[in-house]
Amino acid sequence: MVSCERCYRKFPSYAALLQHHKDKHPNVTKLTKLESQVESEKEAHSLYEASVRSHGPSRIKLLAFVLIVIVAISVSSYVTFTPKPSIQSEGNSIGTGLIAADFSLPATTGGTFKLSDYRGKSNVLLFFNEGLSCQPCLAQMQGLDALNANFKNLNIVAISITAYPPQVLSQWVQSGGPRYGMVLSDQRLEVSRMYDMLGPNVSMMPGSAPGHSFVLVNKDGVIVWRHDYGPYNMSVTNDEIIAAVKQALGT
Repeated sequence: MVSCERCYRKFPSYAALLQHHKDKHPNVTKLTKLESQVESEKEAHSLYEASVRSHGPSRIKLLAFVLIVIVAISVSSYVTFTPKPSIQSEGNSIGTGLIAADFSLPATTGGTFKLSDYRGKSNVLLFFNEGLSCQPCLAQMQGLDALNANFKNLNIVAISITAYPPQVLSQWVQSGGPRYGMVLSDQRLEVSRMYDMLGPNVSMMPGSAPGHSFVLVNKDGVIVWRHDYGPYNMSVTNDEIIAAVKQALGT
């Protein structure tokens, strides 16, 4: 038995298959002899190979080819249009050269801080830290007050971000917290997660608190400096911070 490559019907001989092609698929068959004119099955086989198979690809082959083309186009489009991080910092996916992701968080001042509100106006220094349970973090937040004059000259708004509730942070600020910028509550860790601050290479409490990290966002909304001091170094000198900030801003 032989099969038609176009409609998959089976026939007892190539001679019968040739006649079938002439009757049912004349647009893909160029026969010079009819079934009755073929003298042998071998001749019918040869004639089939020459006049039918050579005419073009079978439906299966054509579908396979189309599928390959579709897959190739899809892969190419994905590679072309998938966004790629520009420069990574400290092994994290959120590093210098990237547009800083916008966010809103409650502040100890009673309002809401929104990063995009400062686009085109001020540079923003984000200080992620573990918060009130970390004495070095508290000292760092309070110690940044000594840089207030520098921040003003560099047009920098300094922001601290911890996972503590707004009410708790407000009480601490009122009783002796820092005077600069704002202290924000990232209680659900959404922003810490967004900025890749919860990994074991950053935080002493992976997944539950941000590490000791600084992110500087310039007026164009671009991250120009990031440094993760945690999980081992939870205290950074002000001289080191201001030197890094000045270098990142080109001043």
